[in-house]
Amino acid sequence: MKIALICDRYPPRPHTGIGAFVQMLARGLHQRGHRVLVAEIGEQYGEASDHGVPVFTLPRTGVRWAGNLITRLRLRSWLAARAGEGAIDLVEVPDYPGFLPFAVPGCATVVRLHQSSTVSHRLAGLKMSAGIRFYEKRTLAANPNWIGVSSHILGLTEEAFGLSPKQYAVIHNGIAPLPEADVEPPDLPACFVLYAGQVSRRKGSLVLAEAAREVLPRHPDVHLVYAGGCLPEPGLPPIDRQIREILGSLSSRVHFVGQLTREQVLACMRRALVFAFPALIDCFPLVVLEAMSAGVPVVFTSNPPGPEMIEDGFSGLLANPASAHDFADKTSLLLENPRLAAGLAMHARKRVGELFSLEQCLKATEHFYEECLRQCRQPGVAHYLQRTLPVPLPHHH
Repeated sequence: MKIALICDRYPPRPHTGIGAFVQMLARGLHQRGHRVLVAEIGEQYGEASDHGVPVFTLPRTGVRWAGNLITRLRLRSWLAARAGEGAIDLVEVPDYPGFLPFAVPGCATVVRLHQSSTVSHRLAGLKMSAGIRFYEKRTLAANPNWIGVSSHILGLTEEAFGLSPKQYAVIHNGIAPLPEADVEPPDLPACFVLYAGQVSRRKGSLVLAEAAREVLPRHPDVHLVYAGGCLPEPGLPPIDRQIREILGSLSSRVHFVGQLTREQVLACMRRALVFAFPALIDCFPLVVLEAMSAGVPVVFTSNPPGPEMIEDGFSGLLANPASAHDFADKTSLLLENPRLAAGLAMHARKRVGELFSLEQCLKATEHFYEECLRQCRQPGVAHYLQRTLPVPLPHHH
């Protein structure tokens, strides 16, 4: 197959879930014999190669008001030209932030639901940009072949947009076996609980700080480390300042190491006592799979998709992300019971290998791509709704 993957966060940009996943997908499909290219949206045009995968950077248009539309039309034209040359026959695009509101002629297009901006804002109770919502809805409507990285995100997307796909599959994010080579991490304390990812309210960063206010006094040698960039929030103080204010006299034991490479994050994970991630809003975070695979015991959210990823009490612990006390108790339990922590970490690593391997993700993706291409090449055949989930989609209220 000749595949184009669309991304706006492709490495070596700072470590993010979507960017890291698209890179693994691109390299994996390339290694399996497909012709793959990546088109990313950036500041200026550029061409590069990543392990044999050509990466094209298409410039974002900064024109006021019309910039978002022009950027998307240029991307569509670029893809259509390559489809016309026979260089691509299938495009995969994320739901965020609605890059393809118009179908690409001559191509099958798949939308992978990681978590649209519309869904994120809806869950957080925040006002949504009408423009981005329009582009995201148009992208989903124009390209009704969807891959959900969890069954949870499929249901949320249907509800948020009032749309249903013509065919879909649930294909959980997968990761390759972690590299053995260990880069030197930032200067870290000897004993610490780790949070990795965007430091923001919706990812549970403040909940974790509240939990740490209970955990740290119980464990005088333990520190709290945040690995990731701090997200500015309009009208609010910087989130690192909010976290220090929550911790008060304990703030000397919280550390912000900033945005790291994936290799540096993995190095931090391998040294952590516990990985705690009380995400209030997430769909299937790659960083949790990486922590499970790195051998650190995990405390994750009991809200979806937590139960899809972790068997509570067997391959990790699930806690209520709205309860700092619950997260504090579960984190302390692991700090106080090394044997329990080691058992959870062992089962977590096994679970990733059995259910969330990149190999499984690639095979399922290939199968879905082939079905989409088959239907695209039969324009006279009706596209019937194909539910590939073993169970009905959950209803969300």
